Amino acid sequence: MIKSKLCCFYPILLLSTQILAKEELNVYSFRKYELIKPMVQAFEQQSGIRVNVVNGKSQFLLSRLSADGANSRADVILSSDLVQLSTHRTLLQPMNDLKKWSDVPSVFKDPDQHWVSVSMRTRALFTKTRRNLPVPKQFAQLNAPFAKGQFCVRDWRHSYNRTLFASLLASDNPTNTSWLPYANQLLAKRPSGGDRDQLRALAKGQCQFALANHYYWHMMKQSSNKQDVKIATQLEMHFLQMANGKTPVSTTTAAIAKHAPNKRNALKFIDFLLLPETQKMYAKLINEFPVMEIEGYMLPFDPALENINKSLQYTQKIDAVLPQS
Repeated sequence: MIKSKLCCFYPILLLSTQILAKEELNVYSFRKYELIKPMVQAFEQQSGIRVNVVNGKSQFLLSRLSADGANSRADVILSSDLVQLSTHRTLLQPMNDLKKWSDVPSVFKDPDQHWVSVSMRTRALFTKTRRNLPVPKQFAQLNAPFAKGQFCVRDWRHSYNRTLFASLLASDNPTNTSWLPYANQLLAKRPSGGDRDQLRALAKGQCQFALANHYYWHMMKQSSNKQDVKIATQLEMHFLQMANGKTPVSTTTAAIAKHAPNKRNALKFIDFLLLPETQKMYAKLINEFPVMEIEGYMLPFDPALENINKSLQYTQKIDAVLPQS
């Protein structure tokens, strides 16, 4: 496997075909490398296909994909959020020949076959194991006086938060969203840093609650950084519910680039991501939730699956209800 920054990727791909392996796959990933590494390595081992991975911000990689046009070497796009691809379908092609397509539940795929979800996650609530305040169980409780000035959270306008808000708006129930215009009143400090930084601040006592994607806590528990492991053991995770008892989820998504030079290998790779064995890897190695049924596996909450695609129409309406960070 070759992992590279974008500046190094194109010189590699422009080497002569005699030097390059006959079977290869070029992946643009908006996800952190550590979150796709196990699946990529397993695919290489099983298929013999070399995978060249380019990590980067979604805006930059999508701009490059558009600028390169028919000369692009990208085959597969791995997004950290469905919304990142939903507005760029002209850069994608339908995956008509995907073998696992019919096995994937309809809520996890595009009706026009431009993308398919490969894992789920949720934005969880975290507290210290020893706490003085009651723990909110529903989003409606974020209006409660005890919640004001108690939260650590990254910028409200970050894509993780925006996706959560879009899902809440898609519920069409104002009980779930009435707190959004007053979200800044929840803050214990000015938003800064990423999700793990919010968990560290929570452990230090800078706030009573933190919002973060659930798998970051698991990553800290499994980290080689002893301090992060210690912090994680001091925290507990809770799954907030909407008024109907369901918890919003978002999905990581795979798509095939419009001008993919290795389309056959791209289809093989996405099919591989949907296999039961690979879905177990998502669940066990990176602690995300599978989109395919796995025998003996139970989600720890009731997911609001119906909001995944419906929320896309609300992504442009979020700014109207959010305060400035």
